[in-house]
Amino acid sequence: MTKCYVCGGRCEKDVIHGAYVYWKCTDCFTSQVLPQPSETELRQYYDSFHLSETAGGVYDEVEDRMKEDFPAKTSKVFAHALSGHLRLLDVGCGKGFFVKAALNAGVLAEGIDISRTGVEYAVRTLGVRATLGRIEDQQQWREAFDVVTFWATVEHLVDPLSILRVIHDVLKPGGFIFCDTGLGNCAFEHFLPGHNQWYDAPQHVFVFSRGGLVTLLEKAGFEIIDVDTNYDRSSLRRYVRWIRHSALCLMGGLILIPLLGTRGFRKMRQEAKWPIGRLISVVAQKMEP
Repeated sequence: MTKCYVCGGRCEKDVIHGAYVYWKCTDCFTSQVLPQPSETELRQYYDSFHLSETAGGVYDEVEDRMKEDFPAKTSKVFAHALSGHLRLLDVGCGKGFFVKAALNAGVLAEGIDISRTGVEYAVRTLGVRATLGRIEDQQQWREAFDVVTFWATVEHLVDPLSILRVIHDVLKPGGFIFCDTGLGNCAFEHFLPGHNQWYDAPQHVFVFSRGGLVTLLEKAGFEIIDVDTNYDRSSLRRYVRWIRHSALCLMGGLILIPLLGTRGFRKMRQEAKWPIGRLISVVAQKMEP
């Protein structure tokens, strides 16, 4: 039996994405790529990820959108972490744009990433502090930070629980983790004749459900403070995202189920990808001993 990484439940074959297969847990509804990409394969992928499109990278298409999100994410940090002298670590900092935004907002911020090209850009072009490497190798950071941000990173990790436990260790007691990722198993999505955009191996090893992500954070020792399963940087964008997602799921099912039949619909659900998907944002806290 294929077991779920998060809860140990039984998994069934769910989505086929090129040479990769996602398996979905029948208990917590989190999906995971099995077999997982190797560490060498992932390191090679991320070394080219932050290059320009002409140089073989794929980051250009999302870079501008991500930068537009960062002011709202900085405000989210300040809404929960009220200290006037915050020390922040951005795990999976990429090219360092959020680190730069946090510094501009008065936060003592730095980043870490395994992407050589991303860290080089952060240090040389943006002039921010960023470490090339793995957070689990930074022993000097134990209980050093008030805030850890984990934007669109947890889904990329082959062993996210171990990294979340390390993040728990580098936070001071009372410190916060801010985490977001693409949401799987949304309402109405079982009507969609395909899968959402977050099923994108090898970069997305996991597609978490609400329950799966909450369970993972709790296993790492965190107390959940806030969960938003339709996160966006403004109220208008939230409503537009929800309406668009729900309408496409329902209309796709109503139109294509009768045309394809049960077998054809099931096959299309496994193999067709739609450019939609909701985001989940979680705030959690390392409680005082």
